[in-house]
Amino acid sequence: MSSKAKLEEYEKKLAEAIRTQTTNISGSGKVHIEGVCDIQISGSGSISPEEVKISGSGTIPGGLKTKRIVCAGAVSISGDAEAEEMRFSGSASVHGNIDAKILEASGTLAAGGEVRGSDVEVAGLFRAARGIRLNDALLVHGHLRVSNDVNVEKFVRLRGSFDIHGRVVTGNFEARLRRMQWLERLESRVENGIEAVNVDIRKSTDRGMGILGIPALGKIFRKGRLYTTDIVARDRVYLENVTCDNVHGRVVVLGEDCEVRGRIQYSESFSTHPTSKLSQAPEKVDAK
Repeated sequence: MSSKAKLEEYEKKLAEAIRTQTTNISGSGKVHIEGVCDIQISGSGSISPEEVKISGSGTIPGGLKTKRIVCAGAVSISGDAEAEEMRFSGSASVHGNIDAKILEASGTLAAGGEVRGSDVEVAGLFRAARGIRLNDALLVHGHLRVSNDVNVEKFVRLRGSFDIHGRVVTGNFEARLRRMQWLERLESRVENGIEAVNVDIRKSTDRGMGILGIPALGKIFRKGRLYTTDIVARDRVYLENVTCDNVHGRVVVLGEDCEVRGRIQYSESFSTHPTSKLSQAPEKVDAK
């Protein structure tokens, strides 16, 4: 039997077991699926045809397909995971691809494969090793690290810092740049540029909250900066604290502390803040 056939047989057995088996665990224990695997849970949890739920810690095999995955604590999925809804709080690691219509996470989420689906919202640290491909929206408040392209149909909204080793293609791209000094890389980067209808990148005005609601006074959060290559927008571009190679848009506005090392092309209007640096005069071009 080929490796592909073995994987398909494994996923079939796992899906069939979950459809026909409802188990609750309290304390520490495991669910044994004959001829397939063990699902280990420490804390409390349940496995049913509708939902896999863990509170505490758990280890789940890859190839999992169900309606909902809800985990609070520390969970590891050893391969691909597919569900209509996935909700993680704490620390979650998926060693394969994630495929979910709705994915929400707070804390740390790491995907060893590609993240696919519709809507993703993460507060904390989010890593995606093989890229992100979504039909609707990506929202990250914290730090995003992607080792490939990010393709999102409607919009990308980032708060904090991000490190993307690929290209971002989306409808609307919005970022509020902020860096956290405990991260290895303090600045944000998009290695192969940004392409969108509208691009809006600004320094963050949110300093975060300190002890008992007192502002952190800049000790933890620092003003962020984005480094990238080309920024191409079919409509409007607004930039602050950005260093890039080239900029293209219908309306281009450079706010504070920008540096454009190559060309600036616009078809309707252009303006710049006195603190921004241009290597050459902006060029007005015909609208496409």
